[in-house]
Amino acid sequence: MHLFRFLGCVVFLSLLAQHAKAAALVVPTPDQIPRVKLGQRPTMQARRMSCWVQDTKEHKPLGKAYVVLTDVQDQTSTKAVNKLLDHHKGKLLKLGSLKNLSSDPKAREQLRLQLIKLKPRYVAVVPQLQSYRENMLLALWDVFTRLDEDPYLDVYPGLLVASDAASLSGLIERSLSYDAAKQPKNFFGISQIFDPGYKSFQKIEVLKGSLKKAGYSSSNLTINSIPGLDNRAGFPAVAAKDHWVLQGSRRSPVAKLPKQARSKLEKSSLTMLFGHGVPGRVVGMEVDALNKVDLSNQVILSGCCYSGVGMATDCAMAGPVAGSLDPKLKRFSLAMIDCGAVSVFCHMRLNMGFPHVYPMLESYLANRSLGESYQRLINALIEGQGGFTPQWYAEQTPARSLQSRKMNQLLYMQIGDPALVPIQVKR
Repeated sequence: MHLFRFLGCVVFLSLLAQHAKAAALVVPTPDQIPRVKLGQRPTMQARRMSCWVQDTKEHKPLGKAYVVLTDVQDQTSTKAVNKLLDHHKGKLLKLGSLKNLSSDPKAREQLRLQLIKLKPRYVAVVPQLQSYRENMLLALWDVFTRLDEDPYLDVYPGLLVASDAASLSGLIERSLSYDAAKQPKNFFGISQIFDPGYKSFQKIEVLKGSLKKAGYSSSNLTINSIPGLDNRAGFPAVAAKDHWVLQGSRRSPVAKLPKQARSKLEKSSLTMLFGHGVPGRVVGMEVDALNKVDLSNQVILSGCCYSGVGMATDCAMAGPVAGSLDPKLKRFSLAMIDCGAVSVFCHMRLNMGFPHVYPMLESYLANRSLGESYQRLINALIEGQGGFTPQWYAEQTPARSLQSRKMNQLLYMQIGDPALVPIQVKR
């Protein structure tokens, strides 16, 4: 009896494999992708392919002021912060340590009262590198959601953080001179093939079609991290003009970009990435593969896990990431700022990918600022959780607990001046 069941399973799986091989990859248009609102849940197929979009909505900020919140101490960083203040005619709030904000309820309450008095529209957070960590961000959400009666962020936030004072100064200088209308409409997509469903590759194809309508030309790079998968019938990543396909593996990530692909990347104004990520690696390649690539004034959105992790963490790291906090390993978001990017959207830990990244691009294409785009997404996630509950990571926090999952969802990072409008589209 067991033999018959086994043979039946073999026949079923062989038929399923043949169907999978024959099935062509479906690339939907954005209007065909389901939008998920409060109380709704995407279908199993949409979840499996990460092919759904979080719906967001407008939430007016508390007032009109531009506030800079910082704990930087060195002269170079302080000078850059003062330039930011002068440019925006802003107000300065300086704390002794943003790192300790989560463990100091009195400091959070004092900050809350100060912000209510200043009535900000934008809050630019400029932390020291050692303060840039998970609990700092969660502490900011605790303050920003308690500026009035509703449970949502009442400001348009953004973080300006870099690997050192010189890089921070460069980021602020670029932000102040940036003009979206003068940027070329060139898109560069990077995806990793690490599953037989090709879901990350699919997302870049979706974006190419969507951005074409906004006037963008597109180029893309695909990294196949499953050796031999390219021999499978229906394998969608075929090298062509302005499309490079590289072979790698989980143990041997791509270490260098082809010269022509690098050239196209440097001419891009908008770059998006989908695939796996850990400190030191992103979409099947080493972060060092992007070393010294000129990304001046680029707007970058990453759907990769740990693409926004800092040099330190408040929480226990699990699995293959546990040994990846070596300071010698490049942090993707910081490396992109070092290379000249003006904006990086990323995640400190486990990134949902397309469902949460696409709403950011959608807001950018609607000529919204970085801060408003960021606020809309975080508020949608807070609404889905039924409000924000102050909880902090500790080394003992179970990685798969409900508490951890809720905190993780709110660890998206928008690096850049919150008042900056990254894309200008004529309407």
